[in-house]
Amino acid sequence: MEFTELGDSTVPAGRLVFWTPAAPVSAWADDPREPALVHEHHVRTAATRGPGHRDPAWIGVSFGVGRAGRQRVGAAFTAWLRGHEHLRSRLVPTPGRCTRRTLPASAVTLRREDVGVFADGASVRRQIEAFFDRSANPLGWPQVVLATVEGADGTTVFAGADHGVMDGYTLAMIPGQIRDALAGRAGHVPGPTFLDFGAEERNLVGRLPARPEHTGPWRALLDDSRGRTPAFPLPLGASGASGASGASGAPNAQRSAYRWLLDGPAATTFAAASRAGGGTTAAGLLACLALAAARVSGERHLSVISLANARPDRWRAAPGWFVGLHPVRIPAAPRADFAGTVALAAAELRRRGPGPGSSLPHLSRMLRKEIHPRFVVSYLDVRRVPGTPPRPQDTMLRSRIHSPAEVYLWLTRSDRGVHLSARFPDTAVARANVGRFVQAAAYAATRAADAHRAAEAVPTPA
Repeated sequence: MEFTELGDSTVPAGRLVFWTPAAPVSAWADDPREPALVHEHHVRTAATRGPGHRDPAWIGVSFGVGRAGRQRVGAAFTAWLRGHEHLRSRLVPTPGRCTRRTLPASAVTLRREDVGVFADGASVRRQIEAFFDRSANPLGWPQVVLATVEGADGTTVFAGADHGVMDGYTLAMIPGQIRDALAGRAGHVPGPTFLDFGAEERNLVGRLPARPEHTGPWRALLDDSRGRTPAFPLPLGASGASGASGASGAPNAQRSAYRWLLDGPAATTFAAASRAGGGTTAAGLLACLALAAARVSGERHLSVISLANARPDRWRAAPGWFVGLHPVRIPAAPRADFAGTVALAAAELRRRGPGPGSSLPHLSRMLRKEIHPRFVVSYLDVRRVPGTPPRPQDTMLRSRIHSPAEVYLWLTRSDRGVHLSARFPDTAVARANVGRFVQAAAYAATRAADAHRAAEAVPTPA
């Protein structure tokens, strides 16, 4: 399963249909449940920009469902939306707080718009991108919309959602959930929902003291970067500082790049090599990034902010936005070996505790400083999501982004292997330097897998 910008994705030609959730105004009811801290922060930040602000920041997913009639597809979409209450709820920003309003499941319907038949996929892609840009935003409802393309090989579904109600873990659940709905297996997801999480989170963080063991790693990471979050270890070009445009012509535009670091068999061997060094695949990949930083920049350590699934056990199967931020600092040297570096990475991952205390707004309050991540890495194993697993060709999507200094790396583990997706400033310098860094990380991962395979092949003396 890959994670790509929609503008870089292959979209089929065919008949395009938009599906927009709808409900009568009278059906909305006040909901006393407090929002998750990160969702409230997301909505309040959007409110300060105003409703006219348009800088898309949605995420989504695309997947095929075979030959399915429109009526059947619409019924599956409706069942899916009604089954997830966080998709039929909204936050209304008011002075000092956000209030929640929620719809009963029975009030949700779908409005269908037949856009037309398109002979080329590029035209379909532009239509879907514009639809998601104008429809999936934090301040209104719905926060998720859908599109279908009826093409030569069947129907392809595209879902786009405001980030406030979904994370990557949720995206990986959606194809299986909607396929289940098409097969008549849709039902209520047991256990608490994202809407129940806010009160639990606030209760937990309210009891967390700002002790050195909680704040120390963050303060050390910020001190290393003169009070700011870590930056990518190589120059990115001056377009952000000067206000100039990138190659795409848009101010502070970002570009994306993609690479399969390891295929399926190599990823299995790499996981074994990571375990032999005392770590997981996630620790092994962080070790490869640390080795890459040392190789191409001479840095003596990798400093980065890591995103991680922060669902408490009771919310393991719940869709929503459950993402924690964690400070990562892994020593490395140009000639360091993988086994030693993966042990350091594993220790760093054990030290961080994913959970409610790792949300962006809580960290900012705890540190008494606004946190603005610049260099970020995320790891997601889509084989571990609950429910029906995604298929190899299912694709997680994201909108285009504008930022002068951010570099994000998403590492996705699936049966196909390990896929890397990156976004970075669209400058010649950034394109070259991020390319060098990714090449070095791929080399480190391949070398670790090859060395472990060779070691296992050596016969044991009798």
